[in-house]
Amino acid sequence: MHKSLTIFALAGAGLTLAAMPAAPSAQAEARAEAAPPAGPMTAEQEAAMKSWPADKQQAFKAWPPETQAYFWSLSEERRKMFWALSDSDKVSLSQMAEPQRESVWAEIETRTRSSQSG
Repeated sequence: MHKSLTIFALAGAGLTLAAMPAAPSAQAEARAEAAPPAGPMTAEQEAAMKSWPADKQQAFKAWPPETQAYFWSLSEERRKMFWALSDSDKVSLSQMAEPQRESVWAEIETRTRSSQSG
């Protein structure tokens, strides 16, 4: 467990670094393009959320709507990794432009595989 927390802490540093080069106005534009549309959850999503422990349900409800929508757009494997990120990293990742986001995901997935094989 400790290894995986370290991996995600390092991935969080990657999120911070990945977000730094963009100018503030470019970041605002990227957020508008990158975030999936926020809207009501489907019945399937609501059922999935109700099956989670109460702390996870509360954490999910505390995320901005764009971050919640982004969570549902992820594959099951990425959703599991997403939970291990800090809330601020979740929000940052959900607001990135797609090319930047995929670069960060590649880093997270590489580090996750490394921790699981070692």
